[in-house]
Amino acid sequence: MSKTIITPDRDAVISEIEIAAPPERVFQALTTRDQALQWGTTDAFQVMEWEMDARPGGKWTFTSIEKGTQKEFEHHGEVLEVDVPRVLAYTWFANWHEDPLHTTVVRWELAPTSKGTHVKITHSGLAQLPSAATGYSQGWPGLLQDLKRFLEN
Repeated sequence: MSKTIITPDRDAVISEIEIAAPPERVFQALTTRDQALQWGTTDAFQVMEWEMDARPGGKWTFTSIEKGTQKEFEHHGEVLEVDVPRVLAYTWFANWHEDPLHTTVVRWELAPTSKGTHVKITHSGLAQLPSAATGYSQGWPGLLQDLKRFLEN
């Protein structure tokens, strides 16, 4: 089960989970197109496009469609930091944000544990997007559960 908090200033959402897989395997699932298409598609969303050039300065993008409504969600940004298999960070822009041009940052931190990997994701830069912290505090835990389910099966 994942643990999620919104920071008191509402600028960041932090979600954490333990996954029974080594950090190298988790990192691979985060950066490999075929794997991301699998764990990113759920009962609620279909991932239509997913690309990542996992190096500093590289671009990433993914598009998903909400099943039932057919509403399209576009996400994109630039990779800021890559330290395989410990850190992956990138800017995050989304077409549904109140200000779609406002920069937010997603940072994945992977640490080995006796049972596999402690995964911590921090989505920051949200203070200027009033509804974003609440929305992401509901979205990231489910995404982490999907990643865990994919890697542990």
